[in-house]
Amino acid sequence: MPIRSLQLLFRLSVIGFLTGGFLIVIGQALGLALGDADWVAAVEEHAGPPVFIIAGVSGLLAFVLSYLTTEELPGTPTTPQDLQPAAAPRPK
Repeated sequence: MPIRSLQLLFRLSVIGFLTGGFLIVIGQALGLALGDADWVAAVEEHAGPPVFIIAGVSGLLAFVLSYLTTEELPGTPTTPQDLQPAAAPRPK
């Protein structure tokens, strides 16, 4: 599977679990405002598992992408020597 399609799936999964988490929080806040404990429990019971699964898929895709990304970004150090700061001349 090409890297581009994995990146698209990753982005969609991040959007999915963030949206789902937002809806869970809003639903539970609404239940609190209404004073309905059953509503609060039902929101987590029904919306929680799909959101948690999407979050897990997103994490797995991030892990896979960390190993598959091979493109060098401009200005990114490629050798250990590039990571070291330049030595300043010592005063005499």
